[in-house]
Amino acid sequence: MKLRFRLTFIILAFLLASCGYHLSENHIYLPNHISRVYIENPKNSTYEPNISVYLKNAIINDLKLEPNISIVTNKSEAQAFLKTDIISYSAVPTAYTASGLASMYSCTITVKLSLTTKDGKKIISDKILTSSRSYSIPDINTNSISSIESAKLQATKYAISDMASLIREQLFMSSGF
Repeated sequence: MKLRFRLTFIILAFLLASCGYHLSENHIYLPNHISRVYIENPKNSTYEPNISVYLKNAIINDLKLEPNISIVTNKSEAQAFLKTDIISYSAVPTAYTASGLASMYSCTITVKLSLTTKDGKKIISDKILTSSRSYSIPDINTNSISSIESAKLQATKYAISDMASLIREQLFMSSGF
């Protein structure tokens, strides 16, 4: 019995000691003195309407999840400025029905990201980020303009939400296990 207990104790101690599993906190890329960020209105260099509005709202909502950063609405309160330029947007068919109607599309958004301190120092300079989402047409038999536009809008918002997460990742480094 004592031998079994010792053996169990040794194995358990070995397993616990050798297990390198641990969770790490998020570490900020930003200098410590930057905690207030102003989000500039995104420049939309595409012909797709309203995506700059969706992008700004998504960035603000995503960065609100970070306790180390506060989003300010007044430029004079900011310690850094986040600037985005939507340089590319596409929604192209990727699958078709037997009758030749598009049944699935892919939405791709490319953004140029910059982060500058109040004194003009570039922290992130013209970083190119791309996000894509596929979407299907819900009522493929009618393939109406409204169902296509509705599916496209939903995919666009999902791709923009993914883009906001990519932007957040550029500001924060998540170290895993």
